[in-house]
Amino acid sequence: MNDFQSSIRIIDPMVFAEFLFYCKELEKFIYQNQIQEFEENSQDAFFAEQFLEMIHKESLKIPASEKAKYPKVPWKKIDSFWQEDLARAYEYIDRRALYSICAHEIPRIIKEWK
Repeated sequence: MNDFQSSIRIIDPMVFAEFLFYCKELEKFIYQNQIQEFEENSQDAFFAEQFLEMIHKESLKIPASEKAKYPKVPWKKIDSFWQEDLARAYEYIDRRALYSICAHEIPRIIKEWK
């Protein structure tokens, strides 16, 4: 292996695949369960939080150079939505913001990939 080949960083295509998988699963979850909002102490909200956490973690694994190839995807928002949009107080999740991200932002992200 020459110096040029060793300097090239190979990106695992599964990084994008897992990110998209969780986005699609969350979209399907919201659609199939016909969720219009999250009730207090709702299991649906808990599952949506889990999906968003996985989407967030997978997004953080994607290098900025790869994210730059998809400029219409709101990477900055995805990478920071937990701290900036959802967490309003210690162990309190803003259910309206959670629903908005799940029902509106995630489908937009999926659409940008098509």
